[in-house]
Amino acid sequence: MENSFFVYTEKGKNTQIERFHICSWEFNNNSSLVEFGIEVSRNSISEDNRTIFIFIPWLDTSCEVKDLYDRLSIAENSRFIFNDSISATKYLKANTSKSGIIHTFSGRNELCVLPAVIKIEEDKIVSATLNLKAYREYNQDSKPNIYFRFWIKPTVPFISMRKKGVSKSTIIYDIKINERRNIPDDKIGYFNDVEFCKIRYCFSFNIIPNKFDIIFFDNASLKSVRTLEYNSFNKYLGDKRVKEDELIVVFNKKEVVEFEKKEVAESFSFFSIYSKERIGPGQFALAILINIVCGILLFIPAYRKTFDPEISLLKVWSVLPLEIFIALSIAFATLIYFILPVITYKINAGRSWITTKIGLKK
Repeated sequence: MENSFFVYTEKGKNTQIERFHICSWEFNNNSSLVEFGIEVSRNSISEDNRTIFIFIPWLDTSCEVKDLYDRLSIAENSRFIFNDSISATKYLKANTSKSGIIHTFSGRNELCVLPAVIKIEEDKIVSATLNLKAYREYNQDSKPNIYFRFWIKPTVPFISMRKKGVSKSTIIYDIKINERRNIPDDKIGYFNDVEFCKIRYCFSFNIIPNKFDIIFFDNASLKSVRTLEYNSFNKYLGDKRVKEDELIVVFNKKEVVEFEKKEVAESFSFFSIYSKERIGPGQFALAILINIVCGILLFIPAYRKTFDPEISLLKVWSVLPLEIFIALSIAFATLIYFILPVITYKINAGRSWITTKIGLKK
């Protein structure tokens, strides 16, 4: 799966991103979720509205998107997302939390969390529009940076590259942010008319089933590997696919040195490989299937020669013992065991696509 992302705005906006978060979730039921979080520097805000775009190569108009402001406005959730305790939370606008809130942390500067209007503009492009009027009217000499976060549910099972072998499954993550050499040929003209956001810190989180082992990682960017805090993240995400003791978090971080002196946006890349041994029902079923097929192929030639004269291959099927047909039935059922999940997924994907197209026409 191609994972070259581009974060940009209209030309002349000069948007500086202090922190860019990308968090990929892979669940045990062959489904995924991707979160994007963006902390915009207060020095970049000079107007009442700002729209930030993200080019996502696997995004299409049937994907689901959701702004996570309502989750992050709760101090308990933000405490785990930002890995810091919160001493106070106040409204950006008096008596209402709808315009935004400001968290006061113990170990970092205050942060203003804002709601965002998340919209899929077209295939591969999602936009996040911020209403900054209340923020700009906030009576404080030194305003905090602003932050928003949203998730996308892909229509594909995984955004990682998957390689399945007989005895081993491998996950490959190759995530790239603002790498100009990866701009699609048909989008070169489009990106010439936009402005890439300058990013100081880039965070990548891979949340995967704990059955996988880390085979390769970047020593320079890897910060931690831990078991997902189930209770906290279950409350934050509200997704039934999050199961206790099933997921691990692999956290990577990179930064731009001498950020203020850089005139153009720099790129980031994160590469990691995970694998797990696959010795289970699938392997046993495959072994049974191979044994049955080989046994029948060896039996039929010998069985034909017991007749005098020897009968043809077409006629032998009419005189085969019942046990051979039972064995073939088992082989067929075993084959279905392997291909049924693929067929089911294709059917569901087709139904989802048809439903989306019908909805758009209405």
